[in-house]
Amino acid sequence: MERNTPIKILIADDESLARKRIQTFLEDTPHAIAIAHASNGKQTIEKILNDSPDLVFLDIKMTDMTGFDVLRQIPKDQIPVIIFVTAFDTFAVKAFEVQALDFLLKPYKKARFVEALQRGVDKLEQSKKQEVREKMEDLMRYLSNNEGGFKDQSSGYLDKIVLKTNKRYFFVPTETIRYIKASGYYAELYTDTTNKHLYRISMTELSQKLDPGSFSRVNRSAIVNRNYIKEVVSEGLGDFSIVMVDQTSFPLSKTHKSTFLKQMGIK
Repeated sequence: MERNTPIKILIADDESLARKRIQTFLEDTPHAIAIAHASNGKQTIEKILNDSPDLVFLDIKMTDMTGFDVLRQIPKDQIPVIIFVTAFDTFAVKAFEVQALDFLLKPYKKARFVEALQRGVDKLEQSKKQEVREKMEDLMRYLSNNEGGFKDQSSGYLDKIVLKTNKRYFFVPTETIRYIKASGYYAELYTDTTNKHLYRISMTELSQKLDPGSFSRVNRSAIVNRNYIKEVVSEGLGDFSIVMVDQTSFPLSKTHKSTFLKQMGIK
């Protein structure tokens, strides 16, 4: 598609690292682009209404509202081409697939991003844009008809994590995760089958999505499932270490000590 002006792209995500990742990929494309950012739903609505971006990378779960809530507040004729971005929501993934809409499932690789971007750019022609808006209307109706399922997924803590290998999606029940280690921007999930899964998400964001009834952040680089703790060892001078059932050990940091010991019933 020939364009005389840059493609206006809005990156809407409440995680700064996620926005930076998309921007880095965008800056490496051959398209002429102008990039804007939004860090919550309210900003996203304002920028769509005031700046009329051509294409939006829209995170499904932001701090103040969902990506779907954003779209409900945009007039039909102002809805841009949307590429949804999601880390967890299996219901959302199903909704996108039913309506044949573009989405990126975190963690995604650059090749998958480039593919989604190109499909989005191809849809910027007016005729195809109309098709996208019609699909978006179908999506909103689909969500309305399945509202209960969506609320169940979005209001509670994760009961499973969606991972993608090539073209296949598979699910890791959170109850099977023994502990999680930070590895750069990745989180390494260790399950009760001794498998390790790499997941592109910050430890802070992931800890907020896990049920505190089972999971505890014990230091900057580790989250443990308390159901798999073998023992907590006092090392003296107020220091503690946590030993898991597979003998993996983690130091308990001062930042998280009070909360963790309270959760474990240790005084």
